[in-house]
Order: sequence, then C-alpha cells, then structure tokens
Amino acid sequence: MSQKYKSRAEIHNSSRRSRKKPRKKRGFRRFLNFVGILLILTGVGLLLLDPIKNHFIRERTNMNTVANVSRDDIVRNNGANVSFDWTNISALDARQVLMSNVNPEDLPVIGGVAMPELGMNLPIYKGASQEGMFYGAGTLYPEQEMGKSNYSIASHHSIHKDLLFAPLLHAEYGQKIYLTDLEKIYEYEVTNIETISPDRVDVTYPTEVPTITMITCDSGLVNRVIVQGTLKETYTINDAPKESLDAFKIKQTVPEQN
Repeated sequence: MSQKYKSRAEIHNSSRRSRKKPRKKRGFRRFLNFVGILLILTGVGLLLLDPIKNHFIRERTNMNTVANVSRDDIVRNNGANVSFDWTNISALDARQVLMSNVNPEDLPVIGGVAMPELGMNLPIYKGASQEGMFYGAGTLYPEQEMGKSNYSIASHHSIHKDLLFAPLLHAEYGQKIYLTDLEKIYEYEVTNIETISPDRVDVTYPTEVPTITMITCDSGLVNRVIVQGTLKETYTINDAPKESLDAFKIKQTVPEQN
C-alpha cells in the first residue's frame, strides 16, 4: 500500500489549527473565572449591606428617641404638614435605607413608644412615611391622641429581632407598653396579639376603651401582626414611676428633688 505524505503547507496549517484550540479554552476559562469572582464580590457586598443598613437604622433611630428631643420639639412637630397615606408603604429594603437622603432631624417626632420587656424604645413620628418607618413608628390617623380611643402606630418588620417592630413577634400577654409625649406617660397592658390579613384595617378604628394598636409585617412579609394594649395608668412626666422613665431613658427630664 502506498503511503501518502503531507506537504509542508499542510503540516503548517494543521499545526496552526492545533495551537488555536487551547487559546479558545483558555479564554473561556478566564471568562468563567471572571464571572466567579464577580459573583463572590456581589455576595460579599450583599452580606455587608445588611449590617450597614442595621447600623444606619439604629444610629438614626437613637437620634430621635424622646431622650434626645424636648417637649417644645414635640409641640412644634404636631403642627407639621404630613401624609397619612400608609397604603404605599413597602417592605424594609437595605438599598432604600442607605439611599434615603432624609435627615433624621427633619422627621416630626411627636412622642415615643417603649416595651421594656422586649428592649423596644422608638420615636413616634407624625404621619405614615417610608422614612419615618425606617427610623421609628408612624401614626396612621391625624386625629388620634395618646390615652384616648385607638392610638394606632406602625413600623417595619426586620429579620433582626431587636430592630424596629420586629420585637412584636415575641410579645406576650400582660407585658407593658408605654407611650409618652414628654408631658405625660401612658401605661398600657398587652391584651391582644393577632396575625391578620393586610386588609383588616378595622383593627385601627376608634374604640370606646383607650387602646394602643401596634402593627407590623409577619416574618413572611405577607400578613400583619398586631399587638394591642388597654390603658391602665396615666402619669405626668414628673410623677411617673422610675420604670416607665427608664423605659425611655429620660430620667434627666425629671427635676431634682431638694
């Protein structure tokens, strides 16, 4: 059988083709490596985003707790022109919190809410705004008053059990809820805990018995958790018991006794 020999040109072309294939493979590997690194960096960024968001919320919430505002501030803020449209409030989002340009000092603080057994001490803002619920609780109706009818407030749920209204998921019957406008402190006792559908706005309607209604999302961000309490005692700020003052960290507002 005769043997067919390749010409030099054929050998050269074959060699070139064999050298090109590894280059394509190396290029594809580099692309995969780039995508892998990008995904890792994105994952790290997302992991860092959440603690940064939590720091923002804690820092800005603490700026507006009632220990850091005056009664004059609250009186002035009660006259603020705000929205009570709470139907457009969306779930807590890290990017929204970090991109929010609102100055916490511009938010209209009108009081505070505290549940010492849950470690909660938050400012209450007039109206229902996304920014207000980033850094405290918002009121749902313009005519509501502490210590009268149904005082309804809402805030965000967080996966961190000590942030905003997330502690409500651990509320128990009989626990104390305090409200203050720095003129008086109102002591309520938890009498109702429910998970309801988002359309149950009836829980915020006026009541004959003075009530507080606190609303947040459940852990699945589908339904709503409400914690309600009935009014037990009302104190002037100067005559309030120590435990109620401690709940708000406002001991400095009580004049020293001679």
